[in-house]
Amino acid sequence: MAIMDTTNTVDYNSLQLLEALPAAVYTCDLQGKITFFNQAAADLWGRRPEIGKDMWCGSWKIYNPDGTTLDLDKCPMAVTLKEGRIVKSAEIIIEKPDGIRVHVLPYPRPILDTEGKMIGALNMLVDLSEKYQHDQHLIHSQNSYKNLSEQLEEKVTERTLNLQKSEDRYHKMVEEVEDYAILLLDPDGNVQNWNLGAQKIKGYTEKEIIGKNFSLFYLIEDREKKLPQTLINRAAREGKAMHEGWRLKKNGEKFWGFVVLTALHDDDGTIIGFSKVTRDLTERKLFEDQLKENALNIEFRNKQLEEYAHIASHDLQEPLRKIRIFAEMLSHKIKDEDALRDIRKIESSASRMTMLIKDVLAYSEIAQGEQMFAPTDLNEVLSNVIEDCELWILEKNITIEQTSLPVINAIPIQMHQLFSNLITNALKYSNSGGTISILGDIIYAVDASELKLKENTNYLQLIFRDNGVGFDAKYSDQVFKLFQRLNTSQHGTGIGLALCKKIIENHSGTITVKSEVGIGTEFLICLPLDHEGQ
Repeated sequence: MAIMDTTNTVDYNSLQLLEALPAAVYTCDLQGKITFFNQAAADLWGRRPEIGKDMWCGSWKIYNPDGTTLDLDKCPMAVTLKEGRIVKSAEIIIEKPDGIRVHVLPYPRPILDTEGKMIGALNMLVDLSEKYQHDQHLIHSQNSYKNLSEQLEEKVTERTLNLQKSEDRYHKMVEEVEDYAILLLDPDGNVQNWNLGAQKIKGYTEKEIIGKNFSLFYLIEDREKKLPQTLINRAAREGKAMHEGWRLKKNGEKFWGFVVLTALHDDDGTIIGFSKVTRDLTERKLFEDQLKENALNIEFRNKQLEEYAHIASHDLQEPLRKIRIFAEMLSHKIKDEDALRDIRKIESSASRMTMLIKDVLAYSEIAQGEQMFAPTDLNEVLSNVIEDCELWILEKNITIEQTSLPVINAIPIQMHQLFSNLITNALKYSNSGGTISILGDIIYAVDASELKLKENTNYLQLIFRDNGVGFDAKYSDQVFKLFQRLNTSQHGTGIGLALCKKIIENHSGTITVKSEVGIGTEFLICLPLDHEGQ
């Protein structure tokens, strides 16, 4: 509540009423010192003056409506105090301590005692800020409207000129385009417009083709099937029609054209014609046809290779089997050590040849990728492979370390081949008393760009590690190629690791290898847990 001077002759009830008014009200004595003010006055001034000390207008600035400084002795309140009369004046501007200016309309009047003697003055200040802002907005709007009208007129003129220029450029562009045939057809499909691209692609000059029907560009069999009319009807019904096929040039030569027909409408929606854009895609068509032919040739050759692989697995193994049998029979009859050594070489060569034929057949079968995916327990696969290699493991005193492996969706026989090749490879190049580790862990590929995995997918990460002879890391990219053997002192066909890589690819996984001479080798494999198969 505002402070009031208890010596003020204005009665208490009146002051209470003044305090409740939403308008700014204050009183002062004959010397101009404030004796009362309400909250609205404090809000308007932006300050709370000290009762009986501060002058009514001595702590802020006052301006005329035009912004010039107003002399204090000419202020409405000063005139009332000086002349003892009600002052009806125009608005003024007061400035708050924070610099904000407010437009107000003052209503000063004398305060008289019971004898009619003036003992002070009362002033009510009406805040005109909203009215002022409204008036300024109105003036601004009027000016803006006037400026907008002038600008609009200028824009319309400018736009008209630009449209004319754009239309001219558009027609020029359409006429000069050479990679596309751009035509304007009437509702019946007769040519109304012809550009350089149409002349280049189709061979007709504008004079030769204007007025003729676009069906002229279609093969006889297409015209008999009413293909041109079908496309026109579809464009009229759906707004657009697209088609690819062989078209005819003026000289009878064929070209492969991609056509887009678009219906044109007037303001009432009535079809007034069609635009027709044709692109010559003959080179692309011939390239695609060549690719298809190559694919058929590759398929045919693959079938021949499959047939050869089966022949190799049956017909070639039989002579080798006889060579091994007769060599063994001969070894029992001959006592000469030199002859026996030669016979053993024959048997060894025949065995390697048999192994090579079997591995080639296995690789061929993997390449076909026709095996069925099924839930596969890798613990069971690993157990079976270790059992197969048990004698070899005991002979070399190898320690097997392993972790529990999950069940994944895979081709069971290929998982057996994968584990078998990697473990036998590790046994082959491990020293006696060595260790082979088979470790598994589930990983979630969030950002798998480095490993080339599918993002946001669960993978099994398999590690096959040995502490054997190892090899130079520069050969890491070669070990997965067919018939590549880095160590010729060991028996092998050079197909095993290539077969592993093919199996991993069939399962949409990855395989990499790290190795160091004298330290050992580690194969890192990532396989999706839930492969969808083929």
